[in-house]
Amino acid sequence: MMNNYSIAVAGATGYAGRELLRLLARHPGATVAAGLDSHAAPAAAAGAEFVFLATPPEVSRTWVAALRQTARPPRVIDLSPAFRDDPAAVYGWPEKHRAAIRNAALVANPGCYATAANTALWPLVQAGAIAPAEIVCDAKSGASGAGRGLRQDLHFCELEANCKAYHVYEHRHAPEIAAQSGIELASFAFTPHLLPTTRGLLATHYVRPAAGADLAAVYAAAYGKEPFVRLRGGALPELNDVNFTNYCDLGWKVRADGRQAVIVSCLDNLVKGAAGQAVQNFNLMAGWPEATALA
Repeated sequence: MMNNYSIAVAGATGYAGRELLRLLARHPGATVAAGLDSHAAPAAAAGAEFVFLATPPEVSRTWVAALRQTARPPRVIDLSPAFRDDPAAVYGWPEKHRAAIRNAALVANPGCYATAANTALWPLVQAGAIAPAEIVCDAKSGASGAGRGLRQDLHFCELEANCKAYHVYEHRHAPEIAAQSGIELASFAFTPHLLPTTRGLLATHYVRPAAGADLAAVYAAAYGKEPFVRLRGGALPELNDVNFTNYCDLGWKVRADGRQAVIVSCLDNLVKGAAGQAVQNFNLMAGWPEATALA
């Protein structure tokens, strides 16, 4: 028999928090003892063996500090950016850090943009198949990625039939992507866009392949046995392929002269980009099969 764990979810009223509750409700090894909003006190999670934090970063920091002082600190999976560059946390990207995640006390769940970009870029950089400099990532996400808070730019009248770029050259995910993929941050052009859709994220990357590089072979070696990365080759992925799933799909095309390649990665920003990846990390930490409640 596999263990069943008591779970608390802070930020359960947000988009990612609600997605967490949906996934955990069908998990045979998780009993959600507390579904809390972002204003709840950490004491409300007393007795939980695992705590998911779908909260703003400042709230996550407060919770983690408080939980560390309890008699039996729970293991924590934080969906905010609070600990993604903290050496005390394990970066929760299973495809790269699976072994470390299994024994982690604190997992910093990656962001949706970073998951899409790193899945596309990391194997190629590590293999020397592409130049790590002058990489362009043109990424577009559904509006749920911005959270549930009231903001004028997220009103229906602002979003409907519209698409816009934002935080060009200054988005907080750019250093996260560069650190995990090993690319040159100074020349990395990361441009996120807001789509007039609820969910889904599509990132198009422009890279310079090394002479004779075989992108398909590199991806097959890196992801051929991964349960949640699907390699589509020249059949470029789209939002309808991945929404409501924990998959990240990859497709690519190399220019005829071999001097440029376009790589498209696609995922659901609320699942593989947030709650689904958090459950994937929970499965690793709790000893459950990695695809439990996700496939």
